[in-house]
Amino acid sequence: MKKFVLGILIVLIVFLGLFVFGEKDIDAERIAIEQAAMDYIEGWYEGNADRMERALHPEMVRRAMIPDAEGKEYFQNLAKPDIIRAAEGGGGSKFPAEERQIAIKVIALYKTIASARVDSGSFIDFLHFGKTEGGWKIVNALWLPNVKERNPVRVDPEILKEYEGEYELTPEFAVSVTLKDGRLYVQGTGQPPFELFAESDTVFFLKDVPATLNFVRGEQGRVTHVILEQGGGEATAKKIK
Repeated sequence: MKKFVLGILIVLIVFLGLFVFGEKDIDAERIAIEQAAMDYIEGWYEGNADRMERALHPEMVRRAMIPDAEGKEYFQNLAKPDIIRAAEGGGGSKFPAEERQIAIKVIALYKTIASARVDSGSFIDFLHFGKTEGGWKIVNALWLPNVKERNPVRVDPEILKEYEGEYELTPEFAVSVTLKDGRLYVQGTGQPPFELFAESDTVFFLKDVPATLNFVRGEQGRVTHVILEQGGGEATAKKIK
C-alpha cells in the first residue's frame, strides 16, 4: 500500500511539473538542474572553484548529520565561502578519477524549486535548488559520507600514546588526539570527539566519515605532524604539543 501511494505521489509531482512548464520546457529545466549539480560535484573533484561558485546560491549551506564518539547526532555545517575555499585548495582532486562514479538524478521539480540526488565515490548528497535570475542554484545540501567497510587492526598502546597531542592545521583550527581506555580519539576545534580506528601502525580512519589520519615521524623518530585526508582533499597539521 505504501509503495502504491508513493508511486501516485511521484506521478503527481511529474504531472505538476509538466503542467507548470510544458513538456519541452521541463526537459530544459531538468538539464539546467543537472548541470548545476554537475558543476557542484565535479567542481569539488576537479578543485575548480569557478564551477563551484557557479552552482551555489550565496546563502547555500552544506550539512551533514554524523554521530560523534558517543553516538550523539552532530551537525557539520559549511557555508558557501567555506566550500569555495576548500575547492580553491584542491578540493577532492586527489581522489582517483576512476573511483568517483558520479551519478545525478533529479527527484522533483515544481515552478522555481527542485531537488536532486548526487552519488559519488566520497558522498551521497541530496540537493535543493532554487531558480534565480542567474539560473538554478543549490540552496541546501544534506549529505552523508559514502563510507566503504574497513577492518581495523590492533596497534600497541605504547605506539598509540605517542600520537597524543595537539596538531595545528591553521591558527584558528587544530585537532586534539587523545588516548582513553586503549582507544584513540580525535577532536577538532569546536567539534565533538570521534574515535579513530587503525588501518596500520600509522594510518587511522573514522568509521562514519570518509576521513583518514596518517601520523608521520621525523628523523629522530618522534611524531612531527599528521596528514588529514577527506573526500580526496589533503591537509597537513603540525604537532605543536
